[in-house]
Amino acid sequence: MVEIKRTGDLETSEDLAFERTSLRVRCVGRAFLILFVLLAAAGLFGDGPLSHARAGDESGFFVRYERFARVDGTTRFEIHPHPQNAAAPRRFFTSTSLFERGHVEHYVPEPSSVEIAADRAVITFPRVEAGGLVVLLLRPSRPGLLRFSLGEEGGPALDLSLLVYP
Repeated sequence: MVEIKRTGDLETSEDLAFERTSLRVRCVGRAFLILFVLLAAAGLFGDGPLSHARAGDESGFFVRYERFARVDGTTRFEIHPHPQNAAAPRRFFTSTSLFERGHVEHYVPEPSSVEIAADRAVITFPRVEAGGLVVLLLRPSRPGLLRFSLGEEGGPALDLSLLVYP
């Protein structure tokens, strides 16, 4: 119960402990709101600097992709093959977790074959010019953290991860 205090001719009810707690809660709430707005502006929930990712070495094999995706939305992976052997067919491998948690809607250019084994899939493209790229459009089917590896045959695998929002 709030105690009524008398200050001169005035009767006031005040609870200084409650007011201090209320002020702290408001300050923390405002700080979270400002942080949320800054993260949204930086790209945590859409397009922005936080949403773009790159894996690999730009002088060799590397991949550009979006860190955040939505269930049943498409996300784009730009695969830049190693510049050597441009005339030969290009073979890329990926872990099967990519296909378990999503559906590849489109490849550019069209692959000549896709072979799926127990632990990985091998995608063969007939020819990718030097400096060219392969685009893979993925439609995630479940929310959560999607982790998979992607690599060019004969080279190291890159570990990629993206957060899929519901």
